[in-house]
Amino acid sequence: MLNQEKYLATPNLGQNDANKLGWNVGDILHTSSSVRANGYGYCGYEEMDIPRGTRVAIIGIKQTDLNACYDKNGVGDVYVDFQCIDLKNPDGTHVTCGHRHAWSLLEANPDFMLAPDGSGEIGMVRDGVWYSYAQKPGVPEDFTKPWAEQRARSIELAEVAQ
Repeated sequence: MLNQEKYLATPNLGQNDANKLGWNVGDILHTSSSVRANGYGYCGYEEMDIPRGTRVAIIGIKQTDLNACYDKNGVGDVYVDFQCIDLKNPDGTHVTCGHRHAWSLLEANPDFMLAPDGSGEIGMVRDGVWYSYAQKPGVPEDFTKPWAEQRARSIELAEVAQ
């Protein structure tokens, strides 16, 4: 039996702490590849993996003291609640995730960058090269192989700067 009221009442809903990432409730960000929603059939909703790059809206954000001793500035972890913008459960509610570590969103990675050609495509920078998060068609993801062999697009940042 679905419990929509409990499902939508995430732990940090509406909380908008000042945080080390500078994020706010309402910001639109993107999921990383490590996000699972509705774990163990939470509130009766079917468990699902959320694809990397799914657009989400922040609905709650909490700055904590957890792991502050490991941060060079002594600031702890950030936890977020979010709703997927384009992904819904069978009953029409937006897929919602509560109390997730900020690293479940791509923008937490300091290497995150939108494509320098203005296309808005999401990706990351490594050694002066921007790489798309999109996988080359027909090439399976393999973390042991170089990014250049797996990513759909790459752009040399030095070429864009000229």
